[in-house]
Amino acid sequence: MHELDNKDKKILMVLDKEARASVSDIARKTGLDRDLVHYRIQRLIKQKYIKFFHAYLDPLKLGCPIFSYVNLSLQNFDEEKEKKFYNALKRNKNIIYVAKTSGKWDCIIAIAAKDLPHFDNIMKEVRRDFSDIIKEFDVASIIEEYKYDSFVDLIE
Repeated sequence: MHELDNKDKKILMVLDKEARASVSDIARKTGLDRDLVHYRIQRLIKQKYIKFFHAYLDPLKLGCPIFSYVNLSLQNFDEEKEKKFYNALKRNKNIIYVAKTSGKWDCIIAIAAKDLPHFDNIMKEVRRDFSDIIKEFDVASIIEEYKYDSFVDLIE
């Protein structure tokens, strides 16, 4: 790994705001040579500073107005059960975020559903399939988002 320098930071800031920007656009916006921009983007990808490029989609416009985070506390599980649990969560297309966490909750997932019965069915399936390891859960439904920032603001 190398330290990010000002050139890397400029490139990352442009990509953060516009993931689809062409190398030429990035070169123009950063004042850097096009070949240098291309080389540095490839290096940032290889070194895993850039994990992937994506668009932030609006679940409401996609027909999923129910968007909720679910915190899960687990119990009585071993490595095999844990792996099976996380793999099942990752395979469900309506579970759009899965993370292992520390503290009171062992896992957090985000569910996008077309309506409350759909959300309820997803939760019932998860709870049914893993009733032996799910100790407790808590649901926080998103009413309105006020801020969605990426990590680019953390670059010093």
